[in-house]
Amino acid sequence: MDHHRRALQRSTLTIAVAVACLHACSTSSESSQSTTAPQVLASDPFTQGLAAWQVEQEDSSGTVTAQNGVLDVVQPAGATLWFKQRLTGDYEVRFTATPIPFTTGVFTDRISDLNLFWNASVPGAANADPTTKGLDGKLASYTSLALYYVGFGANNNTTTRLRRYDGTDARPQLAGYAAPGVATSEDKSGPMTAATSLVANVATKVRVVSRAPTPDDPLTLKWYANDVLVFSYADSAPYGSGWFALRTTSSHFQFRDFSVVSL
Repeated sequence: MDHHRRALQRSTLTIAVAVACLHACSTSSESSQSTTAPQVLASDPFTQGLAAWQVEQEDSSGTVTAQNGVLDVVQPAGATLWFKQRLTGDYEVRFTATPIPFTTGVFTDRISDLNLFWNASVPGAANADPTTKGLDGKLASYTSLALYYVGFGANNNTTTRLRRYDGTDARPQLAGYAAPGVATSEDKSGPMTAATSLVANVATKVRVVSRAPTPDDPLTLKWYANDVLVFSYADSAPYGSGWFALRTTSSHFQFRDFSVVSL
């Protein structure tokens, strides 16, 4: 009898240990998966100057500095800041941008033009790098490129638009929000909202997603402001790699926490 009782106790203990091990292994696996972070492909803490950027200014009196964790951009006219590293694959650009009221002889407390280029290239060129063209900061000088463009809070914070430059002067618009009085037939997303507008001295957290389509998700680009999806698009001939740029005109912005992560 004792022999059978001891055998039963050993069997029960073995099962309990196996169940405990299975639970621990499962918990460990789930914990490992949940803490896996995206790979950082590029970043700039804005403490070491402008070595990672190429600045193109329409007006040379504009200033761009990177120190103490802040990229400070003050521009009386158009300016483009190219990130020199080419981006490719499935990635997400992340940063925050704070508009500071800007005053000149023309503008008073202007808040406008948090604009971006991404996956930019020189179409048909042996060297596709747009930073080698020495462009002058005027918006019209970039129409020869292939790229995606978002003008967020542009035109004195009255429009937010997505374009797909195709190397011509057409600058095709894919979607857009606009305030009454400035809206065109292409602004099919509706009027401006809190999610599509700049606020003075308040940071906007931007995320730009570039990805290959999948059977479950055909979208090739996604553009977020403060985690709200502002634009998405499934491009039948997507620009899958290229160069990224911050762009603005007649404004003052402070940028922080710039990084590019894998998806």
